[in-house]
Amino acid sequence: MAHEGRTRILVLSVIGLLLVSTASVVGIVLDDGGDPYQVTSLRGQAVGIYGGHGLYRSDSVAKAVAFRGFDWANLAVCVPLCVLGILLYRRGRLRGQLILAAVFTYLAYNYLIGVMGNAFNGMFLVWTALFSTGAFGAALTLASIDTPSLPERLGARFPRKSLAVYMLVLAFALLSQYLTQVLAAYATGQPPALLETYTTLELAALELGIMVPLHVVGAVLLWQRQAWGYLIAIPLAFAAAMTFLALSVGQVLLHLSFARENVAGIVLMIAFALVASALSFLAFQRVEIALIERQ
Repeated sequence: MAHEGRTRILVLSVIGLLLVSTASVVGIVLDDGGDPYQVTSLRGQAVGIYGGHGLYRSDSVAKAVAFRGFDWANLAVCVPLCVLGILLYRRGRLRGQLILAAVFTYLAYNYLIGVMGNAFNGMFLVWTALFSTGAFGAALTLASIDTPSLPERLGARFPRKSLAVYMLVLAFALLSQYLTQVLAAYATGQPPALLETYTTLELAALELGIMVPLHVVGAVLLWQRQAWGYLIAIPLAFAAAMTFLALSVGQVLLHLSFARENVAGIVLMIAFALVASALSFLAFQRVEIALIERQ
């Protein structure tokens, strides 16, 4: 039964690897830099549409360029890390399990946003498959980990408190960002600026309804050295790191191609990406160190 479970996880890992590679390459190859034009949304807002003939031609400029950032970040970070996770998992390493769980979590999170929030495009079925692969892969991988033993196996050198504080800060930042937008819309009777041509703030719902509570619960459990805190924190930290990396690339592209996004904002986003990436890397690294020390 355990062998069958490992096989399922490996199969889903390979499927996810092939799908995210395909989606990212297609997005990059088909992109022609866009041909922006203005439209008026149903709520009377003037919104810039990316245009051109690429995958994101029907999305707003901001969302199209953001997903271009995800395509590049996927190929530069997610794909190699997925390969590493598969190799380590085949050797029975805990680090491999946690890397795959983190990659699956990121795929489920990112492509749920894509299929629910982006304009319909030629990668819709691939993105749907990526979301499904990520969701089921994360569930199977996390369920296969010996959860009760995690605090002891990871040891005292794991960045438990730093990661817990980071998750609380991120939860507060997300809560403030999206709650402020929604409450301001209620108070003024005007649609949120980030709504653009879309029908609802699907990202705000995902962050406020799922990600903020998960970050808070994970941080509290991690601070208390509870096993589930580790299991929640490590995948979420990687998903945040990938998101900040992709948004950094997107903001640079916006600045270079459309003279949008000021340098200060870009530097701040890159700083977030570096902090998130460092914490995620340290968490994965400490897993192996802890196991070697125990041996």
